[in-house]
Amino acid sequence: MRRMAVHFRRSVASRFVWLMAGFTVLFFLGSALLVMYQQSLTRSFEAVQQALEQKEIRTHQLDRAFTQAFFDVRGYFAFGRPSFKESVFQQQETAKQVLREMEPLAVHPEDERFLRDAHDFFIRYFEQLVPKAIEAFERGDRRGVALIAENGGTAAVQSFQKRLAAYHDTLIDQMKQEYIDFKRKQQYGQAAFIAFIALMLFLLQRLMRLAARQIGRPLQQFAAAAEQFAKQGATVEWPTFEEREDEIGKLSKAFMMMMESIREKEEHLLAQNEELLAQQEELEAQQAELEQALAMAERREQELARRNDLIKGMAQSLDKQEVLHSIICHLCAIMKAERGIIVVADEERAHASFGLSAMSVHRFLQQLYNGLEHRLLETKQAFTIRRELPGFERGYHDEPLYSYDLFVPVLSPSDDVEAVIVLSRFGAAFTDDEAVEAEQLGKHISISLQKLALYEEAEKDRCLTEDIFNRLHEGIQLVDLHGTNKLMNGQMKRWFGAAADGWQEAPYAEWKQQLCALATDEQALGVFLDQAVFGPADELSVMTYKLKENRIVMEVYAAPLYRGGAKFGTIFVHRDVTKQMEVDLMKSELVSTVSHELRTPLAGILGLAELLRNKPLAPERQHKYLTAIYQEAERLTALINDFLDVQRMEAGRQTYHWEPVDLVPVVEKVVETEKLGTDIHAFSVFIETKRTVIRGDRERLRQLFTNLVHNAVKYSPDGGTVAIRLYEHSGRFCVDVRDEGLGIPAEALPHIFEKFYRVDNSDRRRIGGTGLGLTIVKEIVKAHGGEVDVVSEEKKGSTFTVRFPMASITQEIN
Repeated sequence: MRRMAVHFRRSVASRFVWLMAGFTVLFFLGSALLVMYQQSLTRSFEAVQQALEQKEIRTHQLDRAFTQAFFDVRGYFAFGRPSFKESVFQQQETAKQVLREMEPLAVHPEDERFLRDAHDFFIRYFEQLVPKAIEAFERGDRRGVALIAENGGTAAVQSFQKRLAAYHDTLIDQMKQEYIDFKRKQQYGQAAFIAFIALMLFLLQRLMRLAARQIGRPLQQFAAAAEQFAKQGATVEWPTFEEREDEIGKLSKAFMMMMESIREKEEHLLAQNEELLAQQEELEAQQAELEQALAMAERREQELARRNDLIKGMAQSLDKQEVLHSIICHLCAIMKAERGIIVVADEERAHASFGLSAMSVHRFLQQLYNGLEHRLLETKQAFTIRRELPGFERGYHDEPLYSYDLFVPVLSPSDDVEAVIVLSRFGAAFTDDEAVEAEQLGKHISISLQKLALYEEAEKDRCLTEDIFNRLHEGIQLVDLHGTNKLMNGQMKRWFGAAADGWQEAPYAEWKQQLCALATDEQALGVFLDQAVFGPADELSVMTYKLKENRIVMEVYAAPLYRGGAKFGTIFVHRDVTKQMEVDLMKSELVSTVSHELRTPLAGILGLAELLRNKPLAPERQHKYLTAIYQEAERLTALINDFLDVQRMEAGRQTYHWEPVDLVPVVEKVVETEKLGTDIHAFSVFIETKRTVIRGDRERLRQLFTNLVHNAVKYSPDGGTVAIRLYEHSGRFCVDVRDEGLGIPAEALPHIFEKFYRVDNSDRRRIGGTGLGLTIVKEIVKAHGGEVDVVSEEKKGSTFTVRFPMASITQEIN
C-alpha cells in the first residue's frame, strides 16, 4: 500500500488514470444497474400482459363456444336439423377444453370466482338444461321446452353472458392498470437516471478542477517562462517545483538543465550559423534542379489528369455511344494522336471516332478484319506501322507525308478481342512504352465495355419484367414499411384512372384516402389497408370491395415481402372478380329456379297420383286427374329439354335439319296453340311481304317463336294484344313480336338473353320461369345466321325483333 502511494506521488498520469478508471467504473456500474432495473420492469410488464392476454383469448373462446351452443340449440329447435344438435355437443367439448386451459391462469380471486361461475353454468346448461330441452323437443313437447326456458334457462344464459362481459371488462381494466403502473415505474427510473448523470457530471467537474490545479497552473508558469526565454535569452529565471516528485517536477529540473546547456552552447551555435549560410547557397543550386523536376512532375500530372478524365468519362454514363465517344476523345489526348477510332467487336459494330470523316469511318468498317486489323485477332498485342498518306489525305501538301498508326486490342477477361482501337499520329512514331501504355489503358476500357454489356443485359431484363408486369390482368401495387407507394403496374392505373396517376411515391395517407373514396365501403377498405401495411407481418389477408363509378367488384389480397428475413414492404394484388360474382349469382339463380320450377309440377303429379292410388274415384274424375298428371309431366319434359337444348347449343352439338321453311304457317300454328291457354289476350298476325321462306330447321323455328309468343302472353298478366309482324328490311327477313305487358327495365336489357337471367322484380318473380327461353331463342337465331334484339318500355310492353337472311330463289325451289 505504501509502495502504491509512493507511485501515485511520483506520477501525475497514474493518479488521473486511476481517478478516471474509478469514475468510469462508477459510471458503468450505475448505468448497468439502471439498465437492469429497466429490463426487469419490462420483463415483468410483458409477463403480466401476456398472462392477461391469454385470459382474454380464453374468455373470447369460451364466449364463442357458449354463444354458438345457444344459437345451435335454437337452430335445432327451429329447424330440427341433426347438424345443429351435433354442433351443440361439439361446443360443449370446446367449452370444457377452454375451462381446463383457464384453470392454470386463475391466479387472482376474481379469476377463481369467474372460473367457478363458468363451471357451475357449464354443468347447469350442458348437463341439465340442454339435455332436458332436447329430450322434450324430440318427444314433441314444445310446451316443455318453453317452460324450461321460462323457468330460469333463459335467465341463466343472460346472467352468465353478463358475468362473462363483466369479467372481460375486468381483464381490460387490469391491462390498463398494469400499463399505468409500468409507465409510472419507468418515470421513476428515468428520474433516477437523470440524477445519476447529474452526479457523474459533478464528479467529472471536480476531477477537471483537480487536473487544472495539479497540471494547468504549473504549465501556465512554464509557458510564461518559455515566452520570456524566447524574448530575453538564457538569462530568464525558470520556475522550480523541487517539492514535487512527479512529471511536473522532473520537467522543471529538465528545463533548468536545458537552459544551462543552451548557455554553454550559444557560441557554438553562432559558429554553426555561418556554416548554415554556406549550405544555403548550395541549397539554392539544388532548388533549380528541383524546379526542373517539378516541371516534369506537372507534365506527368497532366497526363494522369487526362487518364483520370478517360476513366471518369467511362464511368459517368451508361449510354454506349457516349462512352465510346468519350473513350476515343480522351485516348487521342493521352496518346497525342490527331485522330482515332474504336469499334466494338459485336454484331452491331458500335463505334466512335475522333478527327475522321463519315466516309472514312464507313470505309474502315467495311474493311474491318480484312487488313491489318486481322493481325490483332491473332497476336492480341498492340503494334505500330508507318505508312505514306494517299493523295486524298495529304490535303494541299505536295511532298510525301507519313502517318504512324497504333493498333490496340481491347481484351476481355477470357482473352478475346472485345474491341479494336486505331490511333494515328503525324510527324512522330509511337514508342514501345506508349504501345504498352495503350494496352494498359485497354484493360480499363475492357472493364467499361463489360459494365456496359452487363447494363444492357440488365436493361433488357428490366424492360422484359416491366412488360410482363404491365401486361398482367391483375392490378399490382407495392408499398414500403411506411406505406409509401413505390410501384404500380399499368392495369392498376387503367382501373383507377386519374386518381392513380398521382400515387407514385405518394405517402400512405394520401393514396389511401383517394383509393377509399373510390370504393362503396370506404371504412372497411381503410381498416383492411391499415391492417395489411402496419399489422402482423406473417398474415395473408383478402378483401372484396366495389367501385362506386361502374360497380365493378374488386378482390384485393395483401402479402408481406421479406428480404434477409426482415419485412421491407407489402404487395397488394387487385383482381376484377365481377364476372366471378356474376357466375356465383347465376349458380344461385339456377338452384333457386330449378328447385321452384321442378317442385311445382312434381307436387301436382305426386298429389294427384296419391289421390288415384288411395281413393276410389269416378271414371271422369280419374280421367281428369290423369290428364293433369300428363300435362305436368309434359311441362317437366319441356323444362328438361330446355336445359338439354341450351347445353347442346352452347357446346355446338345441336343438330339442325336444313330445308326451306315458310314462316307464315309456323307462326300461325304457334298463335293457335297459345290461344288455347288464354282468354284475355288478342292475337294479330301482319304479313307485309310475299317472300316468307327462309332456309332453316322447322322444329327449331317453331320452338323459337313459341318461346317469344309464350313470353309475350306470360309477361302480359292483365291481357292485351300480342302482335306478330312479318316484313322485309335492309335485305333481311324480319319478324316482330310485340306485347302490351310489363315491359323490361332499361338496366336489364343488356342481360335478358343471358342464361338463367331474370329481372329482379316482384311481378316477374310471381310469374315464374327458368330464364332459359330467350337464351334458346338467341342460340337458334345465331345458328340460322340471324340476330335478335329487343325494344322495351316499362308498363307499356316489349317488341322482340328477329332478323334472318333472305333465302335465295334456288333455296326456295329446292
